[in-house]
Amino acid sequence: MVIFGTKATQVATEIIPYNCAHCGTQNSIQMTLLQKYAHIFWIPFIPIGKTAATQCMHCKQVLEKKEFSSYLQNSYDSIKSKSKIPIWTFSGLLLFAALIIVGGISSKQSDERNAKLIAEPKVGDIYEIKVGYKIYTLYKVGNIAGDTVFVLANQFETNKRRGLSDLKRKGDLAFINEPLPIHKADLKNMLEKREIVDIDRE
Repeated sequence: MVIFGTKATQVATEIIPYNCAHCGTQNSIQMTLLQKYAHIFWIPFIPIGKTAATQCMHCKQVLEKKEFSSYLQNSYDSIKSKSKIPIWTFSGLLLFAALIIVGGISSKQSDERNAKLIAEPKVGDIYEIKVGYKIYTLYKVGNIAGDTVFVLANQFETNKRRGLSDLKRKGDLAFINEPLPIHKADLKNMLEKREIVDIDRE
């Protein structure tokens, strides 16, 4: 369940040289500028605009922005132009961008590692195989002869990639003892097509 919503934080407060429309007290209006922001799981994600409210320090009357007179609106515009958006209201967006960057770096490193492993296969390597849409299984390298790799297919399949961990825990007895010959070039092609999604080597 994604919990999202909006909040506001105070970014500026000024006394406005203006008489209160309710009690007539001079220079008693305090304007508070608020920065609104969207949040996800209570983490500030992105700023979504500013608003303001005033309060008379004498009679305590509160006015929302939509109730401002033209003078108060001009004061609001002036204060708004001088205020800056708090950097922390971008926290979620910055975190999301950082995760994308880290994920991209990690994915590139994984691709480079797998390319090296597929070029120099070893007996015991486990290939995570995507057989089709939401169908995954495992191949295990049983033997290598020249440019041909003989793999043993796992007799089980799973509809989720994370289910491959359960298949690995079943051990060697889960692999069918009928070697399937695959040329190294074909293995490389399978890796490039994402049919081999990852490689385990102890």
